[in-house]
Amino acid sequence: MIKLYRSKYEYDAVSFDNGETAIGLGIPVVATAGKLAASATPEYITLQPCLANEKDCIVHRINKDELYSMPLSAAGTSLDVGSAVTITTDGEATATTTAGNFKIEEFLGGKAIGDIVVGRFI
Repeated sequence: MIKLYRSKYEYDAVSFDNGETAIGLGIPVVATAGKLAASATPEYITLQPCLANEKDCIVHRINKDELYSMPLSAAGTSLDVGSAVTITTDGEATATTTAGNFKIEEFLGGKAIGDIVVGRFI
């Protein structure tokens, strides 16, 4: 689950209709044909769980100058501050740096599976 860690703005909240699949809280999503879908290259993050075919799901627009936190889905022993990693559609940072779209700025606790990283989308 992705969380907004630090921002100088208020939530940039908008709403969309959800597609046929339920989406949880803090999931990275895109809007396709006016419906939400989980994505590893997100435009938004869900601010609430959304049921399948629910109307008015509230999401936060990702801003490049905001910091987000998320757990590691794999051990990040080879990662350092400044590493750009990919993310999963469940909102977790991977240890994969090829075509990374999330730049790590801080490790909170460590680099084990489930430890939290802070960074920004690039």
